[in-house]
Parts: sequence; C-alpha cells; structure tokens
Amino acid sequence: MTTWAVLPVKPFCRGKSRLRECLAEDEMIELNRVLFEQTFHKLRASNSLDKVLVVSQDDQALDFARLNGGIALQENAESSLNAAVAQALQFIMTTGPGRVLILPADLPYMTAEDLEALLTIKTAERAMVIVPDTRQLGTNAILLSYADMLKPQFGRRSFQKHIRQATSSGAELIVWLNENIQQDLDTPQDFSFYNKIILQQTHIMKE
Repeated sequence: MTTWAVLPVKPFCRGKSRLRECLAEDEMIELNRVLFEQTFHKLRASNSLDKVLVVSQDDQALDFARLNGGIALQENAESSLNAAVAQALQFIMTTGPGRVLILPADLPYMTAEDLEALLTIKTAERAMVIVPDTRQLGTNAILLSYADMLKPQFGRRSFQKHIRQATSSGAELIVWLNENIQQDLDTPQDFSFYNKIILQQTHIMKE
C-alpha cells in the first residue's frame, strides 16, 4: 500500500502572519521558505513514505517539490487550509489510494526518528493517529489508514473535532504525544524560543 505525506503550504509571503511584530517582511518570507524546505527534506528522506504531495498556491514551493522528487498540486484559487487538504485527499483517492500523513510545514523540532516512530505505530486496519499541539487544541499531525476517512477541520479546536470524527466513524483512535511534533512555531514567544535554540546550535557547531 502506498503511504503518502500531504504538506499544505501557504504562499511564503502570507504564512506566519502572527510573527509580523518581530520579523520584517523579507525575514518572514525566508523563515517560511526554510521551514517548508526542512520539513520537505525530512519527509523525502523517510523510508516509510512513498510519495510527498505539496499542495500550494506558491509557485516557488511547487517548483521546489517537483525538482526534489515530490508531487506538486496547484491549490485552487480562493482556497483555505481545509480546502487545500481536502483537495489533496481527493487527488490521492483518484491517483493512488493508501495511507496518508498530513502535517504542516512549521514543525522545526521534528526529527527523522520522530517521523519514523509516528509512521510505524501499530494500528487496526482502519485507524486515525492524531498528534495535537502542546496545548492539545490544534492538530499538528494526523495519520490516516485511508484518504477518505477525514473531513479536514484544521483551525480552532481541530484536535477535538478530529477526535470526534474518528470516534463517530468507528475507526481506531490513537492520540500520540510527541514533544517535538507537538511544538510548532506560531507566536512571537514560539519564535523567541526557536531563535534561542538555533543560536545554541550554532554556538555548539563553532566549538
């Protein structure tokens, strides 16, 4: 069975809007690009994933996916995150059905080991594995046995909404807590911590 990763990407000039108070426009664009490329490379390097599908309106992100072994899906105009994910799931159902991992591009602490552990969780034939954010309100990753299992409801309290979908459908529900995947990069406080980690890593490398 094919295992897909779906990576929805906002245009680099629009992502991370809550960081505008601490980043200049060009810095925000560069951060979005770097986060996307880092996440993409982690997915492509996984032996447990067969295909990486990038869905976006950003031509640069789509070109990067094509040039680096991914699949590029032009997001419909006037779309939203949920609509983009639904479009990607529909593409998978008509192209090559299989397991699907959906995750955002802003998971800078996720390691190859975290990704592999998530993808190799033992589940029933029909199951949904959800990784919430640190506040257990949002959804930072979701692994589906089949692409048709989910009506995307990312956004406010998506963790609870996706749990209800899994339980109402009769699928096995696994809530997997992983500190690195749960930690995203949304607020100035998140960015301050991220910046501190990067500086520490740079200092260690110099030593």
